[in-house]
Amino acid sequence: MRGCYHVASRLTKWYRLMEALIYLDNSATTRVRPEVLEAMLPYLSENFGNPSSIHTQGRKAREAVEQARQEVADLLGCQPREVYFSSCGTLSNNVALLGRARFVEANGLNKHLVVSRIEHPSVMGPAQYLESQGFRVTYLPVDREGVIRLEALETALRQGASMVSIMWANNEIGVLQPVEAITELVEKVAAEQGREIYQHCDAVQVIGKLPVDLEKLKLSSLSFSGHKFGAPKGIGALFLRRLVNVMPIIFGGGQEMGLMPGTEPLANIVALGVASRLARLEQEELQKRLLGYQEKLIGALLQLPGVELTGPSSAHRRLPGHVSFCAGGIEGEALVLKSDLRGMAISSGSACHQGIIEPSAVLRAIGLSPEKALGSVRITFGRDSSDADVEKACAILQKLLTGVLPGAERGG
Repeated sequence: MRGCYHVASRLTKWYRLMEALIYLDNSATTRVRPEVLEAMLPYLSENFGNPSSIHTQGRKAREAVEQARQEVADLLGCQPREVYFSSCGTLSNNVALLGRARFVEANGLNKHLVVSRIEHPSVMGPAQYLESQGFRVTYLPVDREGVIRLEALETALRQGASMVSIMWANNEIGVLQPVEAITELVEKVAAEQGREIYQHCDAVQVIGKLPVDLEKLKLSSLSFSGHKFGAPKGIGALFLRRLVNVMPIIFGGGQEMGLMPGTEPLANIVALGVASRLARLEQEELQKRLLGYQEKLIGALLQLPGVELTGPSSAHRRLPGHVSFCAGGIEGEALVLKSDLRGMAISSGSACHQGIIEPSAVLRAIGLSPEKALGSVRITFGRDSSDADVEKACAILQKLLTGVLPGAERGG
């Protein structure tokens, strides 16, 4: 336990140091919550057993895993046996899509997948791979705010699509897709045509910020990642509805009911359980607070000439706490670096590949010009954000942007 104490002491000092910084990149990752860290430590020291072992240490470990599974199920509104622990959201997405594709091929179903044009790479990658293997893939267009067209989805479904994967909230522009309407449409077409249509949802950005009830929302599968809401990196989960078939794409010792084999990362699973319980208890209050921060920052930004929101204009169609915008006359990467020098962490909407900065596929999909897309910036508040952080962020951005925006007062 002495080692655990020293680890906790060092992290407490680090937390205090972080309080002096303004961290506004919570869609990228969040810091591990102190309560989560405290719960993890015993499972990194004295309670280190392998959950697959039948001795006392192993049984204690298994009990901890199943308790965490129950906490995740309570957060999602599903049954514990429908929760599969994974290493991250990326693995969950790959298993959900490639594993279902194996089942589709093995059973002679229609090899037709539907995705939106603004999916995360962990969905786009499997989609493109399946396309290279003979699957038909329909890439649904989105409007200027990033919302798919339900008419285009219905057309693809009626053309025999057997798999659909549309993310709940986009990480770059914060747009919320009408998941309930999408699910109802998928169910309607499936019932009319007398067949099963598998529907997956990447919900990595949603968990902890919006309520999720999978008893009512009839998705086939859903993925998320713990480091987006206070758990450490290296742990995520896949919800897979009971009696929905997905075949393994990884092979090993049979852990997680054979779908995610490999020795369970015990401490990380415990962490995800605690983070899930806290997220469930705090979700309503956090959502309200994030919406307030979002509204205040958007109001301050729109007072500046040349600033344009990317994604939805309405807060009800945007992820709570998410603000994305572009500013003429400055590249997003430059604004990120200038903000960093002033102690504020934000992120850019552009992507750097082999030293070449280019607009992201998401920003191109919503119709932004290359110039505007390169000026795109994302600011995302989180549980640790405060009223003071919002005030400082407004002041820093106004100072930086008024020095470069056409028609604005020049500042230092």
